Amino acid sequence: MENKIYTSSHNETFSKTFIGIFKGFAVGRDLAYRLFLRDFKASYEASLLGMLWVFLPPLATAGVWIFLNEQKVINVRDTPMAYPAFTLCGTMMWSLFTESLTKPMQRYKGAMGMMVKLNFPREALLLTTFYDLLLSVFLKLIVLIPILWILGYPPGPNCLLAFPSILGLVFMGLSIGIFIAPFGILFNDISRFINLALPFLMYLTPVVYPLSRTGLLGKFQAINPVTPWLERIRSLLGGYEFVLHSTLILWFVIALFLFIAGLIAMRISLPIIIERSGS
Repeated sequence: MENKIYTSSHNETFSKTFIGIFKGFAVGRDLAYRLFLRDFKASYEASLLGMLWVFLPPLATAGVWIFLNEQKVINVRDTPMAYPAFTLCGTMMWSLFTESLTKPMQRYKGAMGMMVKLNFPREALLLTTFYDLLLSVFLKLIVLIPILWILGYPPGPNCLLAFPSILGLVFMGLSIGIFIAPFGILFNDISRFINLALPFLMYLTPVVYPLSRTGLLGKFQAINPVTPWLERIRSLLGGYEFVLHSTLILWFVIALFLFIAGLIAMRISLPIIIERSGS
């Protein structure tokens, strides 16, 4: 039997670390699937509404904004889609981004007790997170596509083209989430700050109003990682022109860098974090 000793020091080279990450994903596939099924059953068995909670919050948020706009409490004009469809797409996609960003930290924190006691590929937890997000995407699209059809946007080839962009949005959130996860596991303040900041950031993102190109808001949206993905998805589902091609490519490259850097950071820092938690 092979004995492996974990210490707080890290002596692996970059190439060994990278190879170890890929081996962890390969070896941890079965465990990730079993954890996904276990948590899926545990999450919805004791819930009256079950999987409805996946899309009820964004539907409720969209409903409030649609009601306020129809009652002239707010006046959102010049949206490239009918406002109900525009807002519904925005809130659904924003909820996917927030789930993608917060899930890695939640998953690792929830499995800390298991990591202290058992030796298994830690990358399995990331695969489980990815399975969680794929299920969320699937359930949200099951609801979103028929509603858009009722609102005058029937499904077509563009719906298939929108799917890679939705995965790109999920990848963007997941990359940021993995990158900040080591800090979030060590310090509870990080997760509290994220939960506080996300509702505020939603209103600085063109979720319930059209893209701004002027003023301070326009400058913020130009550097907002969600903006190009959100606009790309809505342009495909709503049939209007998309103009943020270069910004979309730039943020994909940044997301790829954050994803790789986050995987390496998790690989290096987890033994130290687990040691501190175990002691």
